[in-house]
Amino acid sequence: MHIELDLNQNDLEALLHHCQSFTPASGDSREDGRLADALQALTEALLEANASQ
Repeated sequence: MHIELDLNQNDLEALLHHCQSFTPASGDSREDGRLADALQALTEALLEANASQ
């Protein structure tokens, strides 16, 4: 999947902060695991995109 975001630096940093600090706690361990994995993938993509600018 390819998703493109046009974020300014402040928005990028805010999104990264929330991705890195949020702990899923829905009570469904499978759903929490999927969300944690998705947040980790988003964090890595944001950091990589930011480094290449």
